[in-house]
Amino acid sequence: MTMQGMFCKRCKSLMPPGSTRCRLCGAPIDESSVSNQSCLFSDSMDWKAEQPLKTTTVEGAEYMPYEPRGCQMMIIEDIRNALNDGRHIVIESGTGTGKTIVSLAATLEHAMARGKKIVYLTRTISQSDQVMRELRAIGTIRNVSGIAVTGRNKSCPLYRGTPGFESLSPNLLSMMCDERKQKSNKGLAGGCRYYDRVKTELPAIESFCKKEFPTSEALDRYCEKRGACPYEAKKALMRSMDVVAVPYVHILSPDIRNNLMANLNTAGDASGVALIIDEAHNFIDAARGEESFVINARLVDSAIDECDAMKRADVAPGIRMADFIRYFKNCMRAVATEKMGLGQKEYVFDGDFIEERMMAKYGMSRGDFSMAVDTVAELGEERTRILMESGDTRISELETLGKAMQNWCAVSSRRFVRTMKIDQDGEYLSASCIEPENVSMFLRGVPGSVHMSGTLQPLNQYARVLGLPDTTRFRTYPSPFPPENRKVVYVDGVTTRQADMRADPGMQNRIERYIVSLCESVEKNTLVFFTSYNNMRAMRPYLENHIHKDLYWEESRNLRKTMANLDQFRAGRNGVFFSVMGGSVAEGMDFPGDELCFAIIVGIPYPPPSPEMQAMSAMFDERYGAGKGWLYCSEVPALRKMKQAIGRLIRTETDRGMAVILDARASRYVRQLEATRSTDPAAEATKFFFGH
Repeated sequence: MTMQGMFCKRCKSLMPPGSTRCRLCGAPIDESSVSNQSCLFSDSMDWKAEQPLKTTTVEGAEYMPYEPRGCQMMIIEDIRNALNDGRHIVIESGTGTGKTIVSLAATLEHAMARGKKIVYLTRTISQSDQVMRELRAIGTIRNVSGIAVTGRNKSCPLYRGTPGFESLSPNLLSMMCDERKQKSNKGLAGGCRYYDRVKTELPAIESFCKKEFPTSEALDRYCEKRGACPYEAKKALMRSMDVVAVPYVHILSPDIRNNLMANLNTAGDASGVALIIDEAHNFIDAARGEESFVINARLVDSAIDECDAMKRADVAPGIRMADFIRYFKNCMRAVATEKMGLGQKEYVFDGDFIEERMMAKYGMSRGDFSMAVDTVAELGEERTRILMESGDTRISELETLGKAMQNWCAVSSRRFVRTMKIDQDGEYLSASCIEPENVSMFLRGVPGSVHMSGTLQPLNQYARVLGLPDTTRFRTYPSPFPPENRKVVYVDGVTTRQADMRADPGMQNRIERYIVSLCESVEKNTLVFFTSYNNMRAMRPYLENHIHKDLYWEESRNLRKTMANLDQFRAGRNGVFFSVMGGSVAEGMDFPGDELCFAIIVGIPYPPPSPEMQAMSAMFDERYGAGKGWLYCSEVPALRKMKQAIGRLIRTETDRGMAVILDARASRYVRQLEATRSTDPAAEATKFFFGH
């Protein structure tokens, strides 16, 4: 017999009787914790329904399984109208507006009537879990289906446990799987036993998916219990599902996107797809990162070492591949010695220095040089094939370098900033994309998509850089939470601007004393956000000596220790956690209830100036008008980081939180941050939390 549990208001999970805190998100649980936006799950199996939700169709929103609140009906109508008109829509709506459920409800109404597939893009696996929860709720009133998909490196049961498996590239994993599947299909030894079971187990797996709406992890476990490959099962089931939740890379990577479209049975036609992009403020950076690349000295050295193993090793008549690559490395060093001054760590290319020097060395035309680089890549592919046949599951460094050299010679100076950089590991070439072209071309072929985030303004800047059509619609919606539960103030007289800190030796100590007085003013869990690890390290000794509370720190390059510190912080109610804006704590963590009440933001997190940043800024100025470079490259990223940090405070309608910004430059952004000036922030914090 199953006992009735209680629902978490925040993440909609069912808790065992007697629970005081949600096991998933940490929110407080009490006798009133019964959410009207919940799904019923048993404690014994993920997402297994005890009984249908007692909800009915909402008029004007056929796929909304809950009683709408706040501006949810308005959001649904705006999304539905945009998609019906074949337009993209960019949305900013804060925590509490229910972005996942309203976007699904609106997009399903549009897509189901037209036979379209919905592809829901998420940044993290936990976000795809939320999609499945909401689909299960929708499934209580409408006949819908969905599946959450992750890559081979998360779902492959055969290679799991192999050292370094999760870090292998998608292309290499695909090659490894294809080799196994070919043997299985031919009935040869060395095939994949999990792949062999997919066809016979697929009906049962499909029934499980359509009944239980499992998370990706829960589906993996179910498939493995039946001896079938989760990844191959998901591929086979996609075409029969209404909604497919996938990580960003499934759309950002052209190769993976093509496979996804084929598995959706859309024959590469994007008009049969409706897109929802969650946490869209991260999507542009992810898209830029997908097209950006580096060539470091270690890669070049490894490729040179592999040349000796190749029987055919000429890239052109009389030119040995090893010599060709060695001279490429010499040209990289020549940039450092001839173009960079003493102590300089970065140089922005204003021409084809490396290519021209190599062409002069070998007496090549531009076409001859391109053919030689293509030959490096081709020989690298041959080397990879040889490695695979010998059982060495890795992509040849020669292939990796050859393709990187092809990209380096092909990138447009209008979309990329090419630089030489030097760090502790030596010199390396970097090609940083400023406008992602591959995904832009795809999006323009999609007749409507939903881009949503709690921190996306200015919306037109997002659409411009992503290359969305001029017909794109923009909408912002207010937070449904009581405004009196949130307070943001800033102070004059201090700043973390480096020039000002160098000119005023007492600046750092004034900031330190502010932090101490604020931490001591309230008995609440407090997060202190710095603009950099350097600033945090510089102030740490003073803060440790003067704050009389339990202190916890984000540790640079030590995620395990950081998470352990964070767990201890969340378990208490009067500690201080020191972190850096833009990191995992500032953006990826939730702190419901009393887990976080007070935030201190030390400085404005403008990206540090660099030749590369200046070059990017100049490109945006040239393309969009004077001042746009500073706006797009510095101001907007800084504001989004600050909003993300402040957003950690208020996660439910009952949360109360206050943020103090220790930087006079915040006066420029009082409207965007909804901030006011304070002459005594510690006193204001005491009054806000304790009423006196």
